[in-house]
Amino acid sequence: MISPSTIDALSRIQARAQDVMQAYRSGASGTYTDVNIGSRPPEVTNDALSVAVPTNAFLATRTADGAPAFTRDGGLSIRGGALVTSDGSPVLGYPADAARGSIPVPLQLPAADVALGRCDDVRIESDGTLAFTRASIDPRTTARTVERVAAGTVALARFPAGTQPIRLDATRAAAPAGIPPHFGTPEDGTFGGLATYSRDVGSVDVDTSLAKLSEAYLAFSALHAAQKAHGGTEKTTMDLIK
Repeated sequence: MISPSTIDALSRIQARAQDVMQAYRSGASGTYTDVNIGSRPPEVTNDALSVAVPTNAFLATRTADGAPAFTRDGGLSIRGGALVTSDGSPVLGYPADAARGSIPVPLQLPAADVALGRCDDVRIESDGTLAFTRASIDPRTTARTVERVAAGTVALARFPAGTQPIRLDATRAAAPAGIPPHFGTPEDGTFGGLATYSRDVGSVDVDTSLAKLSEAYLAFSALHAAQKAHGGTEKTTMDLIK
């Protein structure tokens, strides 16, 4: 039978190993805060849908059960016409025709343009605009026109200074109970702009996380040796009694 202390030591090793695995994941944070080193400059990419959000800001999204969630993982993509995060969660924002002060909803490219294959050069701009290029041909004149179309704007969220969001997993967090986030958009005077063609490198320091994993293994080895010695002592005692 495995003792509770052994289970705890193995769980610590597993968590430390997961932190190492997240060291290069976009927008990731560690299970243990002692491996996080805060914000770092983003990396440049060639992906027009990859962005890095301003410091202390989050993209708004939803979990599989519809609960609000927040992430700094800006490795976005289009799936079925919807703007989603790397794990497939919808990115929330404001459609181009949304009223001022409306509630953020999942951003979508226009269904008709998606169906007709008219969404070229899909990108996210520094002010959060989800834009694409629409090319069309006039059936009467055969003249070809190209225009920029704005499908909507991604929402950004932040929490009051000193507030620690509740970690859901490596890249997602939830709002603390009773503390609603402040919503806005990039370059709205409250939030800074997005770094486009960029990737958030996360806050997990690989060297620190590897050192902490090594410490967890050493602690487990020491525990195992102590338990083995204790078992040997008990056996010797039983042999003497016999």
